[in-house]
Amino acid sequence: MKKSYGTREAIVVTSLAAGFFFGAPLAADATEKQNLDPLLDKNYQFDTNQELRYGHTGYPVRFLQFELHKLNFYYETIDGHYGETTQEAVKRFQELYDLKVDGIAGETTLEKLNEVIIQPKPPFYSVGDEGPEVKQLQSKLNKLNYYSGLIDGKFESVTEASVKAYQKKFNLEENGLATDETIDHIMKNKNVRGLTIKKVTVVTARTQTNSTTETVESTVEPIETPPVDGSVISIAMNYMGVPYVWGGTSPSGFDCSGFLQYVFAQKGVNIPRTVPEIWNQGTSVSVPSVGDLVFFQTYKPGPSHAGIYLGDNKFIHADSTDGVSIDEMTINYWQSRYLGAKRL
Repeated sequence: MKKSYGTREAIVVTSLAAGFFFGAPLAADATEKQNLDPLLDKNYQFDTNQELRYGHTGYPVRFLQFELHKLNFYYETIDGHYGETTQEAVKRFQELYDLKVDGIAGETTLEKLNEVIIQPKPPFYSVGDEGPEVKQLQSKLNKLNYYSGLIDGKFESVTEASVKAYQKKFNLEENGLATDETIDHIMKNKNVRGLTIKKVTVVTARTQTNSTTETVESTVEPIETPPVDGSVISIAMNYMGVPYVWGGTSPSGFDCSGFLQYVFAQKGVNIPRTVPEIWNQGTSVSVPSVGDLVFFQTYKPGPSHAGIYLGDNKFIHADSTDGVSIDEMTINYWQSRYLGAKRL
């Protein structure tokens, strides 16, 4: 990690959580140590001469599950039984730390666990942090369709914006910080975002007989407009520094609408070629969210320039001077020319 933090704070669990440790079944050859709660044995380290694998039971397995849970790999009952879910959690740990992925907690895996669990855990991850924990977060956000950038373990503005988009969707504190609460919610989320279906009553036909008009209604199930997908900005960020080219529509050079068209096409969204057409296609929103489009009136009346909103009054766009870059909407030039935001 780039940032330095103090010693790990003491962990407090509820009596219910503690029950998972005290009440779990143990192996037939259990030692007295297997009757301890891992929380009470804070200096415990894995014996790297042992090998834990599918079918094993006992305190070492329980502690393995406990540590994998703290590291966001295991979310099932901590019961001391090395079953499929424990095996899969071990595989995910091995994959993240570039170990042999076999689901067996052998010498190399246990050595890495011993190394990881003694490291101080920061209160949150934010811009500037890097490491396996950030890579794990990026990977999960990618599976949930919130992140499309490089899964490189570097917490940069793209990752921050993806975390914010997730927090906004699930009514978490929208600060872009990967806190324990946010990470826990993300890691437990097993659903990929989809479209919302809702029933509405619409008029489908009208018939007229002599002096009366009869309205025939039926119930259909249209697809509701999906929530804004903030992960689109991670794609846009990949083209930072690409020069501005009038009429440009490729990474060799973009104009503002060509940039938008190219970026959204990678998310499977087809948008028109010109800014006025894009303006007409989008749905107006009073306050932009991460991933919305923001429009400006520049060299002619009406919408003539647009970019993608990043949050915190920032947007990314193909600027005629700086190419693909990030600007503040609050500076006088853009603020005085702002027309509004649209959602595709």
